[in-house]
Amino acid sequence: MLFTSGTSMNYPTQDVFDFFTSQYPIQSDVEVFHTDLSCENALGFTETNGNEQFIQIDKNLNESDYITTLLHELVHVIQNESGILTERVREDQAYHMESVLYDRWCDSCQRGLAPVA
Repeated sequence: MLFTSGTSMNYPTQDVFDFFTSQYPIQSDVEVFHTDLSCENALGFTETNGNEQFIQIDKNLNESDYITTLLHELVHVIQNESGILTERVREDQAYHMESVLYDRWCDSCQRGLAPVA
């Protein structure tokens, strides 16, 4: 289940989450917290607390960067559930998959399909 908090940018958070989970089921509850990360030198973070995963995402991103970052962080959610802990492997996978998933997202939107298809 997805929860959102913080100052939302009115971007399609739920649609992106549904699109992602149609391909990669997530067992955890996920909260996406929109906040200012400009002082953190990062666009997003993912933390695990038991069966809950907490994503912080920079509220200052444009829509395409927001969607890409959310997809990246959702890959980390799957990695956390799978026990993938090696930082280099995690980041290599997440950076690769964010672009693959973003392209799929854009393709589904351009074809006029619902993003979860």
